[in-house]
Amino acid sequence: MLDKLYRQTLLGIADNSAVQHFAKTQGWKLGVKRFVAGEDLEEALPALREIEAEGKYPILDLLGEFVDTEAGAADMTEKVLATLDRLESTSLNRYMSVKPTQLGLGIGFELGLENAKRVVERAQEIDAKICFDMENYPFVDDTLKLYKTLENAGYENVSTVLQSYLRRSMDDLKDLLELEPKPSLRIVKGAYKESEEVAFQDKDKVDALFKDMVFMGLENGAHINVATHDETIIATVKDFIRSMNIPKEQYEFQLLYGVKPKLQQTLLDEGHLVRIYVPYGEDWYGYFSRRLAERPANLMFVVRGILG
Repeated sequence: MLDKLYRQTLLGIADNSAVQHFAKTQGWKLGVKRFVAGEDLEEALPALREIEAEGKYPILDLLGEFVDTEAGAADMTEKVLATLDRLESTSLNRYMSVKPTQLGLGIGFELGLENAKRVVERAQEIDAKICFDMENYPFVDDTLKLYKTLENAGYENVSTVLQSYLRRSMDDLKDLLELEPKPSLRIVKGAYKESEEVAFQDKDKVDALFKDMVFMGLENGAHINVATHDETIIATVKDFIRSMNIPKEQYEFQLLYGVKPKLQQTLLDEGHLVRIYVPYGEDWYGYFSRRLAERPANLMFVVRGILG
């Protein structure tokens, strides 16, 4: 109950215009750099190289969401393509996470699909993977439709995300498991503020469904990206992987840049593939506020920054 209250309170405060203005003008002093690798790609590249030098892999996320004009969608699409072009000139593992609304999905499905095809085709040319992030509830149907359309068109370098706090997600998982070849899916708890009508509010229920979805995906041959910092859940997933002899190439643990580095190293030392979600870009406020809402410890980090 306290976790729920803390999260809802922080997300509510984050919507306040005065709070947004203060954070956006003072953000880098407050500690945004702990969670965001830079305001542009060149600033982020050293973090990507450090991750790979440690034996982990990056997944790069150009921040920005809920684009509501065709011009804005065209601009964001070009920025994603430019990121892929820059990655091609490096020896880094090439993997990007893209929000469908960045590409115009919130304006219209066909526009989002057209721009998504441009992105996945360019990614395919440079042997890169694209994960279509799951955003808040109004975009779930079209995001899944986008993903399935690209999968059915033969693009094998795409994946998407399911959120265990949504009441519909188990049914969505069962539907996606009908795809051939089997899908690549990131399972997360969910970080947006959603109503009780569409999302479970009880943490134990969300956690139980997270584990059930991971287990079902692995049992049915999907590639599952386990995206959580919950060490109790991670321990349970590791036990399941061992008991079912799940091959290492069928799963990976995905964790956020700047969050629980000791856990990242422990998983790596145990022989698991570890991928770090690395956000960058000027439009960092929405992402940053959701990180603060996840754990009081994250907020205390910022408070220490304010107090010096």
